Amino acid sequence: MRIQTIIWVIFLIFLSGSGFSQDNRNNSTIELESEGVCLFKKGDSKQITKKLACFNAKKTAVELAGKYFKRKKLVEPYEHRKDEIYSILADEINEDIIKETWTSTGDISKYFVQIRVKITPVDFIRAEILNLEYEKKEAKTTLRKKMEPPISKKIEPGHDLAHAYRLLRKGQWRVAVIYLDRLEMKYPNLGEIQLAKSFAYYAMHEIEAVKTSLENACRLGTEEACDDLSKIKRLQEYNFNF
Repeated sequence: MRIQTIIWVIFLIFLSGSGFSQDNRNNSTIELESEGVCLFKKGDSKQITKKLACFNAKKTAVELAGKYFKRKKLVEPYEHRKDEIYSILADEINEDIIKETWTSTGDISKYFVQIRVKITPVDFIRAEILNLEYEKKEAKTTLRKKMEPPISKKIEPGHDLAHAYRLLRKGQWRVAVIYLDRLEMKYPNLGEIQLAKSFAYYAMHEIEAVKTSLENACRLGTEEACDDLSKIKRLQEYNFNF
């Protein structure tokens, strides 16, 4: 099931002097409205469901803010660290809930939320610093602990996902899958976990596992996974031996 996300963007830019520059980024604020959804099944936590939907909405807003600020040269591109930093930032910013609804189809319900957030370039820098601090701590982790990764009880999907993205960036594919399997038990309806798994499986040339992960992510409402599945089907139709 593919869930379309509609974003209303309201730019409230507070300028100091004649315009944007690296020196006035503290005074540059974007206010965004975005939507997020999360599925809910019997036995799931409503509290976690709501937090995951808000996280999805905030991550969408962070992605859009990042594009805008990069064009204005107010934040770095971050390159391979982008997913880590954006995930952390989505956890760190506060949201105002504008609208929320529950709908049900059979045994599955869906929580929808519309939020408003304010984001500044400095928020990205703070998230980058946090990411570097986590990376330094993880450098001291033993192999045994990596193979049996502890999962924090805190409901911080962005911080948790950032750890997975750091493992992927370092090419620790199997360790990343082990960690994501455990993270899935904590957040069973977070589609981005399945999407991250697909990256690891692709790197390990486990194509059937890639497709399964993308199908799971798409079913949970992750649009990027739905797009990737469509691309795979097109490649197969043209016999490119994907």
